[in-house]
Amino acid sequence: MLFRAKGQPDETEEARLSPMAEPTKHEERKGMAANNVLVVSAHAADYCTRSGGTILNLVQQGFSVHVLALTCGVRGESGGYWKDNPEGSYEACSELRKRESTEAAKTLGATIEFLDWDDYPLVIDVERTRYLIKRVLQIRPEIILTHWTVDPTNPDHANTGNAVVMACNSASQLGALPGTPAHYYPNIYFFEPTVPMSEFNKFDPDFYVDISANQEKKMQAIAKFGCQPQLGDFYVHFAKHRAFQARIWTKLNIEYAEGFKRFVPYVGKGLPITVRS
Repeated sequence: MLFRAKGQPDETEEARLSPMAEPTKHEERKGMAANNVLVVSAHAADYCTRSGGTILNLVQQGFSVHVLALTCGVRGESGGYWKDNPEGSYEACSELRKRESTEAAKTLGATIEFLDWDDYPLVIDVERTRYLIKRVLQIRPEIILTHWTVDPTNPDHANTGNAVVMACNSASQLGALPGTPAHYYPNIYFFEPTVPMSEFNKFDPDFYVDISANQEKKMQAIAKFGCQPQLGDFYVHFAKHRAFQARIWTKLNIEYAEGFKRFVPYVGKGLPITVRS
Protein backbone atom coordinates (compact mmCIF):
# COMPACT_ATOMS: atom_id res chain seq x y z
CA MET A 1 0.00 0.00 0.00
CA LEU A 2 0.98 3.60 -0.48
CA PHE A 3 0.94 5.63 2.71
CA ARG A 4 -1.23 8.72 2.32
CA ALA A 5 -1.06 11.64 4.73
CA LYS A 6 -3.79 14.05 5.72
CA GLY A 7 -4.51 17.44 4.20
CA GLN A 8 -2.90 20.76 4.92
CA PRO A 9 -3.96 22.58 8.11
CA ASP A 10 -5.39 26.07 8.09
CA GLU A 11 -3.13 28.96 9.11
CA THR A 12 -4.57 29.21 12.62
CA GLU A 13 -4.00 25.54 13.36
CA GLU A 14 -0.56 25.51 11.74
CA ALA A 15 0.56 28.43 13.89
CA ARG A 16 -0.20 26.42 17.02
CA LEU A 17 1.85 23.39 15.99
CA SER A 18 5.17 23.63 17.79
CA PRO A 19 7.00 20.37 18.56
CA MET A 20 8.88 22.10 21.36
CA ALA A 21 5.73 23.36 23.10
CA GLU A 22 4.98 22.40 26.68
CA PRO A 23 1.84 20.32 27.32
CA THR A 24 -1.40 22.31 27.32
CA LYS A 25 -4.90 21.57 28.57
CA HIS A 26 -6.76 18.71 26.95
CA GLU A 27 -9.32 20.91 25.20
CA GLU A 28 -6.52 22.93 23.62
CA ARG A 29 -5.03 19.77 22.14
CA LYS A 30 -8.03 18.65 20.14
CA GLY A 31 -7.02 18.48 16.48
CA MET A 32 -3.42 19.44 17.28
CA ALA A 33 -1.76 16.02 17.05
CA ALA A 34 -3.14 15.29 13.59
CA ASN A 35 -0.44 17.43 12.02
CA ASN A 36 2.54 16.56 14.23
CA VAL A 37 5.10 13.99 13.16
CA LEU A 38 7.90 12.77 15.42
CA VAL A 39 10.93 11.00 13.96
CA VAL A 40 13.17 9.20 16.46
CA SER A 41 16.63 8.53 15.05
CA ALA A 42 19.32 6.47 16.78
CA HIS A 43 22.15 8.30 14.99
CA ALA A 44 22.67 11.60 13.24
CA ALA A 45 21.85 10.44 9.71
CA ASP A 46 19.33 7.61 10.16
CA TYR A 47 16.19 9.72 9.87
CA CYS A 48 17.38 11.26 6.62
CA THR A 49 18.59 8.15 4.81
CA ARG A 50 15.60 5.99 5.74
CA SER A 51 12.72 8.44 5.69
CA GLY A 52 14.00 11.68 4.15
CA GLY A 53 11.70 11.44 1.13
CA THR A 54 8.68 10.72 3.31
CA ILE A 55 9.56 13.64 5.58
CA LEU A 56 9.68 15.93 2.55
CA ASN A 57 6.30 14.61 1.38
CA LEU A 58 4.78 15.21 4.82
CA VAL A 59 6.20 18.72 5.15
CA GLN A 60 4.83 19.61 1.72
CA GLN A 61 1.43 18.32 2.81
CA GLY A 62 1.41 20.65 5.81
CA PHE A 63 2.75 18.43 8.58
CA SER A 64 5.10 19.68 11.29
CA VAL A 65 8.02 17.23 11.51
CA HIS A 66 10.38 17.11 14.47
CA VAL A 67 13.42 14.83 14.73
CA LEU A 68 14.93 13.48 17.94
CA ALA A 69 18.51 12.39 17.25
CA LEU A 70 19.41 10.25 20.24
CA THR A 71 23.13 10.14 19.40
CA CYS A 72 25.45 11.77 16.92
CA GLY A 73 26.92 8.41 15.92
CA VAL A 74 30.42 9.48 16.88
CA ARG A 75 31.76 6.07 17.87
CA GLY A 76 30.25 3.91 15.18
CA GLU A 77 28.97 6.02 12.28
CA SER A 78 31.58 8.70 11.66
CA GLY A 79 34.26 6.79 9.79
CA GLY A 80 34.96 9.65 7.42
CA TYR A 81 35.83 11.96 10.29
CA TRP A 82 38.13 9.48 12.04
CA LYS A 83 39.86 8.57 8.79
CA ASP A 84 40.66 12.22 8.08
CA ASN A 85 41.31 13.10 11.72
CA PRO A 86 43.08 10.17 13.43
CA GLU A 87 44.00 12.49 16.31
CA GLY A 88 40.54 14.01 16.47
CA SER A 89 38.29 14.19 19.52
CA TYR A 90 34.85 12.96 20.47
CA GLU A 91 33.71 16.54 21.08
CA ALA A 92 34.92 17.82 17.70
CA CYS A 93 33.33 14.93 15.86
CA SER A 94 30.07 15.42 17.75
CA GLU A 95 29.90 19.09 16.83
CA LEU A 96 30.60 18.29 13.18
CA ARG A 97 27.88 15.64 13.13
CA LYS A 98 25.41 18.09 14.64
CA ARG A 99 26.20 20.65 11.95
CA GLU A 100 25.77 18.04 9.22
CA SER A 101 22.50 16.76 10.64
CA THR A 102 21.10 20.23 11.26
CA GLU A 103 21.74 21.17 7.64
CA ALA A 104 20.15 17.93 6.45
CA ALA A 105 17.05 18.49 8.60
CA LYS A 106 16.80 22.06 7.30
CA THR A 107 16.92 20.75 3.74
CA LEU A 108 14.03 18.41 4.55
CA GLY A 109 12.02 21.16 6.25
CA ALA A 110 12.15 19.47 9.67
CA THR A 111 13.25 20.69 13.08
CA ILE A 112 15.78 18.64 15.05
CA GLU A 113 17.13 18.26 18.57
CA PHE A 114 20.14 16.26 19.74
CA LEU A 115 20.02 14.32 23.00
CA ASP A 116 23.79 13.65 23.05
CA TRP A 117 23.48 10.07 24.27
CA ASP A 118 26.39 7.75 23.53
CA ASP A 119 26.35 5.25 20.65
CA TYR A 120 27.83 1.81 20.00
CA PRO A 121 26.29 0.83 22.28
CA LEU A 122 23.26 3.06 22.71
CA VAL A 123 21.81 2.11 26.09
CA ILE A 124 18.32 3.40 26.84
CA ASP A 125 17.65 3.02 30.54
CA VAL A 126 14.58 3.93 32.61
CA GLU A 127 15.54 7.60 32.90
CA ARG A 128 16.01 7.94 29.15
CA THR A 129 12.78 6.11 28.45
CA ARG A 130 11.01 8.54 30.76
CA TYR A 131 12.42 11.40 28.71
CA LEU A 132 11.03 9.86 25.51
CA ILE A 133 7.65 9.49 27.19
CA LYS A 134 7.76 13.18 28.12
CA ARG A 135 8.57 14.22 24.56
CA VAL A 136 5.75 12.09 23.14
CA LEU A 137 3.35 13.78 25.56
CA GLN A 138 4.68 17.23 24.66
CA ILE A 139 4.65 16.76 20.90
CA ARG A 140 1.56 14.52 20.78
CA PRO A 141 2.29 13.19 17.32
CA GLU A 142 -0.21 11.57 15.02
CA ILE A 143 2.66 9.80 13.25
CA ILE A 144 5.98 8.46 14.52
CA LEU A 145 8.74 7.26 12.22
CA THR A 146 11.49 5.23 13.85
CA HIS A 147 13.65 2.12 13.71
CA TRP A 148 12.52 -1.45 13.19
CA THR A 149 12.65 -3.37 16.47
CA VAL A 150 14.80 -6.25 15.15
CA ASP A 151 18.32 -5.36 14.03
CA PRO A 152 21.08 -7.68 15.30
CA THR A 153 23.44 -6.03 12.83
CA ASN A 154 23.03 -2.75 14.74
CA PRO A 155 21.45 -3.07 18.19
CA ASP A 156 21.42 0.74 18.55
CA HIS A 157 18.59 0.74 15.99
CA ALA A 158 16.57 -2.00 17.67
CA ASN A 159 17.05 -0.42 21.10
CA THR A 160 15.65 2.84 19.74
CA GLY A 161 12.61 1.24 18.11
CA ASN A 162 11.75 -0.77 21.21
CA ALA A 163 12.18 2.28 23.46
CA VAL A 164 9.83 4.29 21.25
CA VAL A 165 7.18 1.56 21.47
CA MET A 166 7.57 1.55 25.25
CA ALA A 167 7.32 5.33 25.37
CA CYS A 168 4.14 5.34 23.30
CA ASN A 169 2.66 2.58 25.42
CA SER A 170 3.38 4.53 28.60
CA ALA A 171 2.24 7.85 27.16
CA SER A 172 -1.15 6.31 26.36
CA GLN A 173 -1.72 5.71 30.09
CA LEU A 174 -2.84 8.25 32.67
CA GLY A 175 -0.10 8.88 35.19
CA ALA A 176 2.84 8.59 32.80
CA LEU A 177 3.47 12.30 33.37
CA PRO A 178 1.38 13.38 36.38
CA GLY A 179 -0.87 16.32 35.63
CA THR A 180 -0.78 15.63 31.90
CA PRO A 181 -3.55 13.89 29.94
CA ALA A 182 -2.61 10.66 28.21
CA HIS A 183 -2.00 10.63 24.46
CA TYR A 184 -3.57 8.06 22.16
CA TYR A 185 -1.31 5.52 20.50
CA PRO A 186 0.14 7.30 17.46
CA ASN A 187 0.58 5.66 14.08
CA ILE A 188 4.06 4.15 14.29
CA TYR A 189 5.91 3.30 11.08
CA PHE A 190 9.24 1.50 11.28
CA PHE A 191 11.72 2.35 8.55
CA GLU A 192 14.55 0.26 7.10
CA PRO A 193 16.95 -1.47 9.49
CA THR A 194 20.65 -1.69 8.65
CA VAL A 195 21.09 -1.88 4.89
CA PRO A 196 21.69 -3.99 2.90
CA MET A 197 20.69 -6.50 5.60
CA SER A 198 16.92 -5.96 5.65
CA GLU A 199 16.01 -9.61 5.05
CA PHE A 200 18.51 -10.78 7.65
CA ASN A 201 16.81 -8.40 10.09
CA LYS A 202 13.39 -9.84 9.22
CA PHE A 203 12.09 -6.57 7.83
CA ASP A 204 9.24 -6.92 5.36
CA PRO A 205 7.60 -3.57 4.55
CA ASP A 206 3.84 -3.33 4.21
CA PHE A 207 3.73 0.37 3.28
CA TYR A 208 5.54 2.02 0.39
CA VAL A 209 5.82 5.76 0.02
CA ASP A 210 6.43 7.16 -3.45
CA ILE A 211 9.25 9.70 -3.03
CA SER A 212 10.10 10.09 -6.73
CA ALA A 213 9.30 13.81 -6.76
CA ASN A 214 11.56 14.40 -3.75
CA GLN A 215 14.39 11.93 -4.35
CA GLU A 216 16.76 14.61 -5.64
CA LYS A 217 16.18 16.84 -2.62
CA LYS A 218 16.58 13.85 -0.30
CA MET A 219 19.96 13.17 -1.90
CA GLN A 220 20.92 16.81 -1.33
CA ALA A 221 20.16 16.29 2.35
CA ILE A 222 22.12 13.02 2.52
CA ALA A 223 25.09 14.77 0.90
CA LYS A 224 25.38 16.93 4.02
CA PHE A 225 26.75 13.93 5.91
CA GLY A 226 30.40 14.19 4.95
CA CYS A 227 31.36 11.79 7.73
CA GLN A 228 29.47 9.02 5.89
CA PRO A 229 30.20 9.47 2.18
CA GLN A 230 28.90 5.97 1.34
CA LEU A 231 25.31 6.77 2.28
CA GLY A 232 24.25 8.15 -1.09
CA ASP A 233 24.97 4.95 -3.02
CA PHE A 234 23.33 2.75 -0.38
CA TYR A 235 20.06 4.64 -0.35
CA VAL A 236 19.76 5.25 -4.06
CA HIS A 237 19.93 1.48 -4.42
CA PHE A 238 17.30 0.86 -1.76
CA ALA A 239 14.98 3.58 -3.03
CA LYS A 240 15.04 1.93 -6.45
CA HIS A 241 14.55 -1.51 -4.92
CA ARG A 242 11.50 -0.46 -2.92
CA ALA A 243 10.12 1.38 -5.95
CA PHE A 244 10.47 -1.82 -8.00
CA GLN A 245 8.41 -3.65 -5.37
CA ALA A 246 5.82 -0.85 -5.26
CA ARG A 247 5.41 -0.96 -9.04
CA ILE A 248 4.53 -4.64 -8.85
CA TRP A 249 1.55 -3.82 -6.62
CA THR A 250 0.37 -0.65 -8.37
CA LYS A 251 1.58 -0.68 -11.99
CA LEU A 252 2.42 2.99 -11.42
CA ASN A 253 5.59 4.58 -12.73
CA ILE A 254 7.27 4.87 -9.32
CA GLU A 255 11.00 5.49 -9.64
CA TYR A 256 11.97 5.86 -5.97
CA ALA A 257 10.21 4.72 -2.80
CA GLU A 258 10.75 4.18 0.91
CA GLY A 259 9.48 1.09 2.69
CA PHE A 260 7.89 1.00 6.13
CA LYS A 261 6.41 -1.57 8.50
CA ARG A 262 3.28 -0.43 10.28
CA PHE A 263 3.02 -1.19 14.02
CA VAL A 264 -0.40 0.11 15.08
CA PRO A 265 -3.24 -1.60 13.16
CA TYR A 266 -5.35 0.55 10.89
CA VAL A 267 -8.75 1.40 12.35
CA GLY A 268 -11.44 3.13 10.32
CA LYS A 269 -14.91 2.88 8.81
CA GLY A 270 -13.53 1.49 5.59
CA LEU A 271 -10.42 -0.16 4.20
CA PRO A 272 -7.34 1.78 3.07
CA ILE A 273 -7.02 1.69 -0.69
CA THR A 274 -3.76 1.63 -2.63
CA VAL A 275 -3.15 4.75 -4.68
CA ARG A 276 -3.41 4.02 -8.43
CA SER A 277 -2.95 7.46 -9.95
